[in-house]
Amino acid sequence: MDTQIRIRTTNPDGTAADVTSLCKRIVWSGDYRNAARTLMFSPVFSPDTAALPAAPTELGGSVRFSVEDKTLMDAWSLVRVRDSLGTSIDVTAYDRGVYLTRNSATLQAAGQTPEALTAALCAEYGIQAGAIAETGVKIRRNFVGVSLYRIIMTLYTLAAETTGEKYAVRFEGEKLSIVKIARTDETILLTPGSNILSLTAREDASRIINSVAIYGDYTRQALYDDAESVALYGLMQQAVKLSAEEDAASYAGRILRENGLKTTITASCIGNLKLVTGNTAAVREPVTNTFGLFWIVSDTHTWERGVYTTKVTLSLEALMDSQSAGAIPKE
Repeated sequence: MDTQIRIRTTNPDGTAADVTSLCKRIVWSGDYRNAARTLMFSPVFSPDTAALPAAPTELGGSVRFSVEDKTLMDAWSLVRVRDSLGTSIDVTAYDRGVYLTRNSATLQAAGQTPEALTAALCAEYGIQAGAIAETGVKIRRNFVGVSLYRIIMTLYTLAAETTGEKYAVRFEGEKLSIVKIARTDETILLTPGSNILSLTAREDASRIINSVAIYGDYTRQALYDDAESVALYGLMQQAVKLSAEEDAASYAGRILRENGLKTTITASCIGNLKLVTGNTAAVREPVTNTFGLFWIVSDTHTWERGVYTTKVTLSLEALMDSQSAGAIPKE
């Protein structure tokens, strides 16, 4: 196992240990649609071998995953599987994003910004707030019994229609961050013979929306479409009822942008910690004729038998987990 990787687990009673050397397999993964990153690891154990150190794996215990001195994940053990015939314990730990999905709230947004409301939710639910992206957009929305994650992402989805930016939720250690999805200087070049082990390119037009019809009550008020797409694939229309306060053009434009032809690249690579969701990767792969700059929309990092590999799903555009929870308050 790579000596730079460290997993330190702590049971609820305080018993702690570095279990890295006991793990047959470690998988660290994330997806743009998930609030929480996960860490799956399998420390070996044997009740008949006293010389084999015990691994603290009790549910509710903490898990710190790090490389060198950098903490990649501060998490909690929430799933444990033991087999009477097996020689390992399979543990799944979630970072603190799990609390955003497992807690729901009732909230009235009456002209506050997403950043102010997110800070208020953090204070109410004991979540440490880190860097929260500022939008300056005032939102009016009522939420009843909606998860914290859907509330936050709905607020930022609404703000995105004004700012033109895209946003993502991340936990950096113990702190919640809301970040703009943007290109950074950590773009990795992926090429065969260097770091690509295999690559699959998939083009999908089966879920296209190329026309958006806007309705008030039962009368169509506006129509927005992608004429070129309609001519090529036929009409695939979504009908939407919006209130007078909602910006029909912005809403329709976002639906058309996010539901066009999907080009998805799946690449298995030599392991690299910079290949994480939200970052970008440049690809040069002649067999599938894949060339260009792509966004990473999911990542899976695996350490097994001393070999480190990374599997990424790439998209031509940055993807935001757009949500539409709650309702516009009535006057």
